[in-house]
Amino acid sequence: MTAPQPVPEALMGVPAFLWVVTVGILLALVARDLAAGWRTPPESSLRGDALAVGGYLLLAVLFGVAVLGLGGASAAGAFFAGWASSLAVTVDALFVFLLIASRVPGQHRIVTLGVGVAVLARVALVAFGVPAASVIGWISVLFGAGVLWSAWRVFRHDDATTLPTVLGKPGAARGAAVLAAVVLALFSVSATVAVTGVAYLVLCANLFALLGFHRLFRLTRSLVERVPDASVGLAVVLVFIGVKSVLTGVTATAQDTQVTLLSLGMIAVVAALSAITAARTPSR
Repeated sequence: MTAPQPVPEALMGVPAFLWVVTVGILLALVARDLAAGWRTPPESSLRGDALAVGGYLLLAVLFGVAVLGLGGASAAGAFFAGWASSLAVTVDALFVFLLIASRVPGQHRIVTLGVGVAVLARVALVAFGVPAASVIGWISVLFGAGVLWSAWRVFRHDDATTLPTVLGKPGAARGAAVLAAVVLALFSVSATVAVTGVAYLVLCANLFALLGFHRLFRLTRSLVERVPDASVGLAVVLVFIGVKSVLTGVTATAQDTQVTLLSLGMIAVVAALSAITAARTPSR
Protein backbone atom coordinates (compact mmCIF):
# COMPACT_ATOMS: atom_id res chain seq x y z
CA MET A 1 0.00 0.00 0.00
CA THR A 2 1.33 3.43 -0.89
CA ALA A 3 2.18 5.50 2.18
CA PRO A 4 0.51 8.91 2.41
CA GLN A 5 2.70 11.79 1.32
CA PRO A 6 3.81 14.17 4.08
CA VAL A 7 1.47 17.15 4.28
CA PRO A 8 2.53 20.57 5.61
CA GLU A 9 1.49 21.63 9.11
CA ALA A 10 -0.82 24.20 7.50
CA LEU A 11 -3.21 21.40 6.62
CA MET A 12 -2.62 19.05 9.52
CA GLY A 13 -4.62 21.27 11.87
CA VAL A 14 -7.31 22.69 9.59
CA PRO A 15 -9.22 25.52 11.35
CA ALA A 16 -12.81 24.73 12.31
CA PHE A 17 -14.24 27.59 10.23
CA LEU A 18 -12.53 26.19 7.11
CA TRP A 19 -14.08 22.78 7.79
CA VAL A 20 -17.52 24.35 8.22
CA VAL A 21 -17.30 26.60 5.15
CA THR A 22 -15.76 24.10 2.74
CA VAL A 23 -17.72 21.02 3.77
CA GLY A 24 -20.90 23.08 4.11
CA ILE A 25 -20.59 24.38 0.54
CA LEU A 26 -19.80 20.90 -0.83
CA LEU A 27 -22.73 19.31 1.02
CA ALA A 28 -25.02 22.08 -0.27
CA LEU A 29 -23.87 21.42 -3.84
CA VAL A 30 -24.39 17.68 -3.40
CA ALA A 31 -27.85 18.26 -1.89
CA ARG A 32 -28.80 20.55 -4.78
CA ASP A 33 -27.56 17.96 -7.25
CA LEU A 34 -29.49 15.18 -5.52
CA ALA A 35 -32.68 17.24 -5.47
CA ALA A 36 -32.32 17.85 -9.20
CA GLY A 37 -31.68 14.15 -9.80
CA TRP A 38 -34.77 13.15 -7.81
CA ARG A 39 -37.05 15.51 -9.76
CA THR A 40 -35.50 15.32 -13.22
CA PRO A 41 -36.81 12.63 -15.60
CA PRO A 42 -34.37 10.39 -17.50
CA GLU A 43 -34.84 12.28 -20.79
CA SER A 44 -33.05 15.40 -19.53
CA SER A 45 -30.70 17.40 -21.74
CA LEU A 46 -27.51 15.45 -22.34
CA ARG A 47 -25.72 18.63 -23.30
CA GLY A 48 -26.69 20.21 -20.00
CA ASP A 49 -25.55 17.10 -18.13
CA ALA A 50 -22.19 17.12 -19.91
CA LEU A 51 -21.64 20.80 -19.11
CA ALA A 52 -22.58 20.23 -15.46
CA VAL A 53 -20.17 17.29 -15.10
CA GLY A 54 -17.40 19.33 -16.72
CA GLY A 55 -18.15 22.23 -14.38
CA TYR A 56 -17.88 20.00 -11.30
CA LEU A 57 -14.56 18.60 -12.50
CA LEU A 58 -13.27 22.12 -13.04
CA LEU A 59 -14.44 23.09 -9.56
CA ALA A 60 -12.41 20.23 -8.07
CA VAL A 61 -9.34 21.35 -10.00
CA LEU A 62 -9.78 24.91 -8.75
CA PHE A 63 -10.02 23.59 -5.19
CA GLY A 64 -6.76 21.72 -5.75
CA VAL A 65 -5.17 24.96 -6.94
CA ALA A 66 -6.39 26.68 -3.77
CA VAL A 67 -4.85 23.88 -1.68
CA LEU A 68 -1.62 24.42 -3.62
CA GLY A 69 -1.61 28.08 -2.64
CA LEU A 70 -2.40 27.40 1.02
CA GLY A 71 -0.46 24.22 1.71
CA GLY A 72 2.10 23.84 -1.04
CA ALA A 73 2.79 21.22 -3.68
CA SER A 74 2.72 18.22 -1.34
CA ALA A 75 -0.72 19.14 0.00
CA ALA A 76 -2.10 19.71 -3.51
CA GLY A 77 -0.56 16.43 -4.65
CA ALA A 78 -2.22 14.64 -1.72
CA PHE A 79 -5.61 16.13 -2.64
CA PHE A 80 -5.36 15.24 -6.31
CA ALA A 81 -4.18 11.71 -5.47
CA GLY A 82 -7.09 11.29 -3.08
CA TRP A 83 -9.56 12.77 -5.55
CA ALA A 84 -8.33 10.43 -8.30
CA SER A 85 -8.65 7.42 -5.98
CA SER A 86 -12.18 8.40 -4.97
CA LEU A 87 -13.10 9.22 -8.56
CA ALA A 88 -11.94 5.77 -9.67
CA VAL A 89 -14.25 4.12 -7.14
CA THR A 90 -17.07 6.47 -8.16
CA VAL A 91 -16.64 5.40 -11.77
CA ASP A 92 -16.80 1.78 -10.60
CA ALA A 93 -20.03 2.70 -8.83
CA LEU A 94 -21.34 4.19 -12.07
CA PHE A 95 -21.17 0.84 -13.86
CA VAL A 96 -22.45 -1.08 -10.85
CA PHE A 97 -25.46 1.23 -10.68
CA LEU A 98 -25.93 0.84 -14.41
CA LEU A 99 -26.21 -2.89 -13.81
CA ILE A 100 -28.55 -2.45 -10.85
CA ALA A 101 -30.91 0.18 -12.27
CA SER A 102 -31.00 -0.81 -15.93
CA ARG A 103 -34.57 -1.26 -17.21
CA VAL A 104 -36.01 -0.53 -13.78
CA PRO A 105 -38.87 2.02 -13.52
CA GLY A 106 -37.84 5.19 -11.73
CA GLN A 107 -34.16 4.42 -12.12
CA HIS A 108 -33.17 8.09 -11.73
CA ARG A 109 -34.59 8.02 -8.20
CA ILE A 110 -32.84 4.75 -7.41
CA VAL A 111 -29.53 6.28 -8.49
CA THR A 112 -30.21 9.44 -6.50
CA LEU A 113 -30.99 7.33 -3.42
CA GLY A 114 -27.72 5.44 -3.87
CA VAL A 115 -25.71 8.67 -4.16
CA GLY A 116 -27.38 10.09 -1.06
CA VAL A 117 -26.47 6.97 0.92
CA ALA A 118 -22.93 7.14 -0.48
CA VAL A 119 -22.55 10.72 0.78
CA LEU A 120 -23.77 9.83 4.27
CA ALA A 121 -21.58 6.72 4.39
CA ARG A 122 -18.44 8.59 3.33
CA VAL A 123 -19.02 11.37 5.85
CA ALA A 124 -19.56 8.78 8.61
CA LEU A 125 -16.43 6.83 7.66
CA VAL A 126 -14.29 9.97 7.69
CA ALA A 127 -15.77 11.01 11.04
CA PHE A 128 -15.57 7.66 12.82
CA GLY A 129 -12.81 5.84 10.91
CA VAL A 130 -12.74 2.84 8.58
CA PRO A 131 -12.82 -0.81 9.71
CA ALA A 132 -9.70 -2.96 9.93
CA ALA A 133 -7.97 -3.94 6.68
CA SER A 134 -8.94 -7.60 7.18
CA VAL A 135 -12.64 -6.67 7.33
CA ILE A 136 -12.35 -4.53 4.21
CA GLY A 137 -10.50 -7.40 2.51
CA TRP A 138 -13.32 -9.90 3.03
CA ILE A 139 -15.93 -7.38 1.90
CA SER A 140 -13.85 -6.60 -1.18
CA VAL A 141 -13.54 -10.28 -2.13
CA LEU A 142 -17.28 -10.92 -1.74
CA PHE A 143 -18.16 -7.76 -3.64
CA GLY A 144 -15.75 -8.62 -6.46
CA ALA A 145 -17.14 -12.16 -6.72
CA GLY A 146 -20.67 -10.76 -7.02
CA VAL A 147 -19.60 -8.33 -9.75
CA LEU A 148 -17.85 -11.13 -11.68
CA TRP A 149 -20.97 -13.30 -11.50
CA SER A 150 -23.05 -10.38 -12.79
CA ALA A 151 -20.54 -9.75 -15.59
CA TRP A 152 -20.94 -13.37 -16.72
CA ARG A 153 -24.71 -12.99 -16.83
CA VAL A 154 -24.41 -9.78 -18.86
CA PHE A 155 -21.92 -11.36 -21.28
CA ARG A 156 -24.25 -14.31 -21.89
CA HIS A 157 -27.07 -11.88 -22.78
CA ASP A 158 -29.33 -13.46 -20.20
CA ASP A 159 -32.75 -11.89 -19.86
CA ALA A 160 -32.04 -11.55 -16.14
CA THR A 161 -29.15 -9.13 -16.60
CA THR A 162 -30.17 -6.88 -13.75
CA LEU A 163 -29.80 -7.67 -10.10
CA PRO A 164 -33.45 -6.82 -9.27
CA THR A 165 -34.63 -9.27 -11.95
CA VAL A 166 -32.29 -11.96 -10.62
CA LEU A 167 -33.57 -11.53 -7.08
CA GLY A 168 -37.16 -11.38 -8.25
CA LYS A 169 -38.32 -9.22 -5.36
CA PRO A 170 -40.01 -5.79 -5.33
CA GLY A 171 -37.69 -3.07 -4.12
CA ALA A 172 -34.59 -5.15 -4.84
CA ALA A 173 -33.09 -2.34 -6.91
CA ARG A 174 -33.28 0.11 -4.02
CA GLY A 175 -31.79 -2.39 -1.59
CA ALA A 176 -29.00 -3.28 -4.00
CA ALA A 177 -28.25 0.41 -4.63
CA VAL A 178 -28.00 1.14 -0.90
CA LEU A 179 -25.75 -1.87 -0.27
CA ALA A 180 -23.48 -1.04 -3.21
CA ALA A 181 -23.27 2.60 -2.11
CA VAL A 182 -22.13 1.64 1.40
CA VAL A 183 -19.58 -0.94 0.20
CA LEU A 184 -18.12 1.38 -2.43
CA ALA A 185 -18.00 4.23 0.09
CA LEU A 186 -15.87 1.99 2.30
CA PHE A 187 -13.51 1.29 -0.60
CA SER A 188 -13.35 4.96 -1.58
CA VAL A 189 -12.56 6.32 1.88
CA SER A 190 -9.99 3.62 2.66
CA ALA A 191 -8.24 4.21 -0.68
CA THR A 192 -8.28 7.98 -0.19
CA VAL A 193 -6.91 7.74 3.36
CA ALA A 194 -4.08 5.55 2.04
CA VAL A 195 -2.83 8.23 -0.36
CA THR A 196 -3.87 11.39 1.49
CA GLY A 197 -3.86 10.81 5.25
CA VAL A 198 -5.57 14.11 6.16
CA ALA A 199 -9.24 13.89 7.13
CA TYR A 200 -10.08 17.29 5.64
CA LEU A 201 -8.65 16.39 2.23
CA VAL A 202 -10.13 12.89 2.39
CA LEU A 203 -13.66 14.22 2.91
CA CYS A 204 -13.31 16.97 0.30
CA ALA A 205 -11.92 14.54 -2.26
CA ASN A 206 -14.80 12.12 -1.68
CA LEU A 207 -17.49 14.79 -1.92
CA PHE A 208 -16.00 16.25 -5.10
CA ALA A 209 -15.93 12.76 -6.62
CA LEU A 210 -19.70 12.38 -6.08
CA LEU A 211 -20.76 15.73 -7.53
CA GLY A 212 -22.77 15.27 -10.73
CA PHE A 213 -23.04 11.49 -10.38
CA HIS A 214 -26.64 11.21 -11.56
CA ARG A 215 -25.83 13.41 -14.57
CA LEU A 216 -22.86 11.21 -15.44
CA PHE A 217 -25.13 8.18 -15.06
CA ARG A 218 -27.56 9.59 -17.62
CA LEU A 219 -24.74 10.34 -20.05
CA THR A 220 -23.35 6.82 -19.73
CA ARG A 221 -26.76 5.18 -20.04
CA SER A 222 -27.51 7.18 -23.18
CA LEU A 223 -24.17 6.11 -24.66
CA VAL A 224 -24.80 2.45 -23.80
CA GLU A 225 -28.25 2.57 -25.41
CA ARG A 226 -26.73 3.72 -28.70
CA VAL A 227 -23.99 1.08 -28.86
CA PRO A 228 -24.89 -2.19 -30.60
CA ASP A 229 -24.26 -5.17 -28.32
CA ALA A 230 -23.24 -2.87 -25.48
CA SER A 231 -23.45 -5.78 -23.06
CA VAL A 232 -19.99 -6.92 -24.14
CA GLY A 233 -18.39 -3.60 -23.21
CA LEU A 234 -20.29 -3.49 -19.94
CA ALA A 235 -19.20 -7.05 -19.15
CA VAL A 236 -15.55 -6.15 -19.82
CA VAL A 237 -15.70 -3.22 -17.41
CA LEU A 238 -17.48 -5.31 -14.77
CA VAL A 239 -14.86 -8.06 -15.08
CA PHE A 240 -12.12 -5.50 -14.54
CA ILE A 241 -13.91 -4.08 -11.49
CA GLY A 242 -14.53 -7.57 -10.09
CA VAL A 243 -10.97 -8.80 -10.55
CA LYS A 244 -9.54 -5.59 -9.10
CA SER A 245 -11.84 -5.89 -6.07
CA VAL A 246 -10.96 -9.54 -5.46
CA LEU A 247 -7.21 -8.92 -5.77
CA THR A 248 -7.42 -5.88 -3.50
CA GLY A 249 -9.24 -7.97 -0.92
CA VAL A 250 -6.84 -10.91 -1.13
CA THR A 251 -3.79 -8.70 -0.72
CA ALA A 252 -5.56 -6.62 1.98
CA THR A 253 -4.24 -3.35 0.55
CA ALA A 254 -5.91 -0.17 -0.60
CA GLN A 255 -5.59 0.87 -4.22
CA ASP A 256 -2.36 2.72 -4.90
CA THR A 257 -1.81 5.44 -7.49
CA GLN A 258 -0.81 2.99 -10.24
CA VAL A 259 -4.00 0.95 -9.80
CA THR A 260 -6.09 4.12 -9.76
CA LEU A 261 -4.56 5.36 -13.01
CA LEU A 262 -4.96 1.92 -14.58
CA SER A 263 -8.63 1.86 -13.55
CA LEU A 264 -9.39 5.27 -14.96
CA GLY A 265 -7.36 4.61 -18.10
CA MET A 266 -8.98 1.26 -18.82
CA ILE A 267 -12.49 2.62 -18.37
CA ALA A 268 -11.60 5.67 -20.49
CA VAL A 269 -10.48 3.40 -23.33
CA VAL A 270 -13.69 1.36 -23.21
CA ALA A 271 -15.75 4.56 -23.06
CA ALA A 272 -13.86 6.06 -26.01
CA LEU A 273 -14.37 2.95 -28.15
CA SER A 274 -18.05 2.90 -27.20
CA ALA A 275 -18.39 6.59 -28.05
CA ILE A 276 -16.85 6.04 -31.47
CA THR A 277 -19.21 3.15 -32.10
CA ALA A 278 -22.19 5.18 -30.89
CA ALA A 279 -21.25 8.11 -33.12
CA ARG A 280 -21.25 5.84 -36.16
CA THR A 281 -24.58 4.27 -35.23
CA PRO A 282 -27.84 6.01 -36.14
CA SER A 283 -29.99 7.06 -33.21
CA ARG A 284 -32.74 4.64 -32.32
